[in-house]
Amino acid sequence: MPNYHYASTRKGNREFWTRQVQAYHLSGLSQKEFCQKNGLIYTSFGYWKRRLERSAKAEGIEFVEIDVAAVAENSAAITLSV
Repeated sequence: MPNYHYASTRKGNREFWTRQVQAYHLSGLSQKEFCQKNGLIYTSFGYWKRRLERSAKAEGIEFVEIDVAAVAENSAAITLSV
């Protein structure tokens, strides 16, 4: 069942989708799987993902993939700042 509980304001919408895109990047799932698992509309997710990543790139911010298994093996701590 889709999760249509999106925020009613532009700022709230942006914050909602920012959290979703961050969770997607950490999930290791495909976009389609992530959307199905979290009740999101696939096309809306794709739109916001592109929009947020373009915006981040313009600001000099970049999403990077982290190999969680390698980090767990090394017992290293990671601190992420948003």
